[in-house]
Amino acid sequence: MSIRQTRRAEERPDPPHGIATAALVPLRVFLGGTFLYAGLYKLLDSGFLASSGVDSIGQQLHGFALDSPLAFLINGIALRAPLLVGLGMALLEIVIGLATLSGWLFRLSAAMGTAVALLFWLTASWATKPYFLGADLPYAAGWLTLALAGDGGAWTLERWLAVTGPPRPRGGYSRTALRKQVPVSVERRRFLQLVGLGAATLLVAGPSFVIGRIAAATGPTATVTRLPTITTPTPAPSSAPSQGSTAQPGTLLAKGADIASAGSVMAVDPATGDPVLVIKLSRSSVVAFDAVCTHAGCTVQYDPTSATMICPCHGAQFDPAHQGRVMGGPTDQPLTVIPIRVDPKTGDVTTTT
Repeated sequence: MSIRQTRRAEERPDPPHGIATAALVPLRVFLGGTFLYAGLYKLLDSGFLASSGVDSIGQQLHGFALDSPLAFLINGIALRAPLLVGLGMALLEIVIGLATLSGWLFRLSAAMGTAVALLFWLTASWATKPYFLGADLPYAAGWLTLALAGDGGAWTLERWLAVTGPPRPRGGYSRTALRKQVPVSVERRRFLQLVGLGAATLLVAGPSFVIGRIAAATGPTATVTRLPTITTPTPAPSSAPSQGSTAQPGTLLAKGADIASAGSVMAVDPATGDPVLVIKLSRSSVVAFDAVCTHAGCTVQYDPTSATMICPCHGAQFDPAHQGRVMGGPTDQPLTVIPIRVDPKTGDVTTTT
């Protein structure tokens, strides 16, 4: 090696060690990019940062509390401030994603990613059976691998800054110059990295949050169109009942004319407050189900093309013609059947209790 090549090598930081470090790069890019995308997706979603409604954080938390081992925390803390929980989770995912991709505070961010993935497993994926159908445990394993292995110096912002920084003097540093150099302490470096990550998070999350709030304020019609809600008034007694007729028990879920024209109607279960999906399968067959998905608590919707009920969050699919049984997706629990009565004259659908 020539003297010039030797000097150039001295001016560069040590390269990452071996194929093991390089093998972690795809995992870093995938996990960091996914968390960054997930955080931005939450902020851009006009319906997520809401206490109720389709795909809202409030509705998802209510669904998680049905069977999660952390239900006491969800009911006691998260549901008291669902908007703060949703916003905090989105910002945390963005911070973890940026830190992982940049290599700053890497082990700490990877440990936080492990904790977040485990939290999702204990809430959003807890009802998924068998467990390997859920994605959160594999995410936790990937984050734990990065937390234990570290970044190895490959593809980090710190290494890039060292490579592109000013080269050493040709003759090396003199003793006087070395005395004047003030080493950067580890604490100061970590502080600067923390400030940099905070600024980058605000720069990335701020516009997304504003766009999402504008969409939420200007697009209520689109939300109603995705999942129409039918008000459920108690039917008034007829002033002139026909001879031999009896009062219909329960609460009105769907008008006969509405179910005949639309094929399916979304209502509300008066007993639980859950959304109810009323579906007309044929001229003589009408069924109703609790529309809360048994996977993560999102509201399922009826797809007339496939004649199935589909969860828009994670793709679970249910068969309305066979007691709401699972046809596919990350759950093995069918939807709850709602007992109903159909008036043979008007076609109105009411609960039986």
